[in-house]
This record gives sequence, C-alpha cells and structure tokens, in this order.
Amino acid sequence: MKKEFRVYYGSKLATKAQLDAIEEIVVEQEIGHSWAARIRIPVCIGEDGSWHGENEPAYADHARVRVEARIGDGDFIALIDGSIHSQEPDYNATPGRSAVTLVVHDDTRLLHREAASESFSGQTDSEIVTAIFQAAALGEEPDVEDTPRGADANAVVNRRGTMMEMLRLIAARYGDFHAYVLPGSSVGTSKGCFKKLRTGTGTALPQAILSGPQRNLSEFRIQRNAGRAARFEGAHLSLGDLSVTTASASPGDALAAGATGATESDDEDLLVRRLPPGTGDQTDLDEAARGMAAESGYTLRADGSVIPSIYPAILSPYRVLPVRLSNSRYSTDYVVYKVTHTLGISEYTQRFSVIGNQASPEAGAGASLPAAAAAPGLNFNVQVGIF
Repeated sequence: MKKEFRVYYGSKLATKAQLDAIEEIVVEQEIGHSWAARIRIPVCIGEDGSWHGENEPAYADHARVRVEARIGDGDFIALIDGSIHSQEPDYNATPGRSAVTLVVHDDTRLLHREAASESFSGQTDSEIVTAIFQAAALGEEPDVEDTPRGADANAVVNRRGTMMEMLRLIAARYGDFHAYVLPGSSVGTSKGCFKKLRTGTGTALPQAILSGPQRNLSEFRIQRNAGRAARFEGAHLSLGDLSVTTASASPGDALAAGATGATESDDEDLLVRRLPPGTGDQTDLDEAARGMAAESGYTLRADGSVIPSIYPAILSPYRVLPVRLSNSRYSTDYVVYKVTHTLGISEYTQRFSVIGNQASPEAGAGASLPAAAAAPGLNFNVQVGIF
C-alpha cells in the first residue's frame, strides 16, 4: 500500500534535499492537549568547521512547519500545522550520531500567548467561544456547536487569563464539550473547534479488525473503569421570580435508544456528584447535567496499534473508530483519544488510545469473523517522501 508524506517550511513545500535530511518525524495528537511534532535531522561538521543546518532559516525559532501524510490514493491529511517551539541540538563526537530535533507545536499556543481581562455580557457560551476564536485569527472560520442560554440572560462572563484558559473553562461547564485547534485545510492555517465528541458513524474511520483474513490491528488492550460512571444532580434558584429548577442525569441518558452502556451498573452503584454552584446562571442546567454524566460514561479505554502495511487510513483524535474483536462485547464504536504517528525512513506506524461509552450486545457465532478480502500489496512512492 502506497504511503507518502510531505513537509512545508513556511509556505513552501520542502525540497527533495530537505526531505532527505529528515531521519524521523513523530507527531503526538491528544484530546485536551496541544499537538506537537518532533522532527529529527542528522547533522555533521562541514569543511569550515560549522554544523550543517545550524543557521538554516527553515529551522529558526517560530518558523512555520506543516506535516502531511496520506495512505493509498486518498488526500493528504495534515498531521500538524504550527511553529517551531524549540530546537534540541544533540552533538556527539561519534560520527553519524549528531542530530538536531525541531519541536513543533500547533496553533493552540496562539491562544495561550497573552493573558488578559475581558467581559462578555448577554451572549451565549457558543457566541463567546466564536468571538474568542475569531479574535485569535487562526486562518479559518471556527467550527462551534450551539449552546443554550443559561437562566440568567444578564449574566456577565469574565475572562481572566489566556484565551485557551477561557475556552476550557466554558467547556468544563458542560462536561462533554471540547475546545481545540485542528490543522486548517490550507498551509499556514488552523481551525478552532468547540464541539461534543462524535458518536455517529457517518464519518467514521475504516473498521479496525483484530482477527481473521481482514486483520489490520496488531494489538488492542482494554481497560474497563466502572468506578468513574456518575449521576449528576443540581438545582438553580432564579433571583428574578425565586423559582427553583432542578436537573439530574445518568450516563445512560446520552446513549441512543436500545444501546448498551459500557458499564452495566445499577443506579445505586453510580457515583453521585453535584453540579458546581452557579452552573444554571450561564449554562442550561439540564444540558450541564447530561453532558457531565455523558462524559463519565466513557468507562472503556484501550491502547493499540495498526498494522502499517494493511490499515488503510490515517487516525486522528475526535473521530469515531469502529473496532471488531471477533465475537466480543467490546466490538463497538470508540472515539480516538490519542495518536502517535511515527514517520520513519521506511515505514509509518500509528499507535493509539481510544475511549468508549457503549458495548455491543452478544453476537451470534456466525458473526465472529469478518469476510475474507485480498491483502493489499506494499508499495513505496519516493517522489514525495517514503516512510
């Protein structure tokens, strides 16, 4: 299966010489964290005594870097688009062991650049989030899901800190919302997102299969933590008419009709948690209870890796990954939580972590193995870059 990568320094595609200089690229992508890449470039001493590439403008502090990859005949997928955060020169007296590692951070850093104070009055949380992303000027229009208005239409939201700290504070009021930055569709751009985790399979990744003729997983290690599932309760007093609103939600309330929760706990086995004081002022109380309960229902976590020459897609956080583990109740849809992409000279590996909030009902014996399929061949394309 053909696999390629390409690198942009600034707005320009890296030359063949610049690609040949790269020994390895490791990109770490994780929900709730800034994404980062480490680009290792071997170096040596030139005839004039200088270290090759030490003063290369493309490797300068804060220079823009974008890394893209593709598998098969699909489109190139951006793994990261950001700027060089630091350099790590590692010089060694032994020939062939010296290298410089470029550490690239995504544009989340732009949202952490300045701490300030700012007030937002008469706006919903989604309107505040949109305004913050637009002020950050990441290059593309933000993707923000609507949020309902809280009980107090006159509530004033104050930002004290960085833009990203404010975004994460708003997301925390709902539990199941996440504020993050993704690489943009064009070089040098990013997109701000404020969304719930996806649960549908309409845009899911290709199925990951552990056994049988279509196997494309190397391993899949599961952790089941029933102790994190919780019921959330809360109440809100309206100062306008002194009415009291209450809300209560359990993890199962977020599941589709007929779905089986990942943790089969009786109601009395669930943790009971209270919503933070003041939640109803700025956030719909029912929405907050459902969101926090839904987040606690992700009691499945698994770590694994795909077979490089077989799995046909590039994994990325926030996407749905259907997993098939023969006739197991853990054969279900997961959300990709973390991916480590390693682009080497001769191969491309993907290690991942996923989380899940539902399990499959017991399947029939005939469903234990997927249908046979021909194994794809392996082909390296050297025109862009091989790994």
